[in-house]
Amino acid sequence: MRNSLARRAWLVLLLSMSVVCITGCVTRQKERWNQRIGQYTYDQAVKEMGPPERKETTSDNILVAEWILRRVQTYGVPSPGWGMGWGWRGRWGGGWGGTDIHSTPEVALQLHFGPDKRLQTWKEVLR
Repeated sequence: MRNSLARRAWLVLLLSMSVVCITGCVTRQKERWNQRIGQYTYDQAVKEMGPPERKETTSDNILVAEWILRRVQTYGVPSPGWGMGWGWRGRWGGGWGGTDIHSTPEVALQLHFGPDKRLQTWKEVLR
């Protein structure tokens, strides 16, 4: 009994720490980009992150540049289920289910630079 309570306490502690860590990382990134508005230039972005994946200039002379933070990831997960029946050449057999295919979205960092090539706004885009 005592061991199971200790295990549960450790599990709750580990899960809580994971949530705090993930939340902290997201918050730090938002603060970082918000602090750069008006000061960070396109040239600094290229120097720091390399050339953008996509780049275009709008009709009002705003440069929109995107850098890929995470590419699409596709993975398979075994699906539950099983079946039995007559197979090839009249043989009796059984088997398990197939594979479910899942994908994570692509995440891009989109930076908007004004005519003076300074950062005006930013956002993360999911595709």
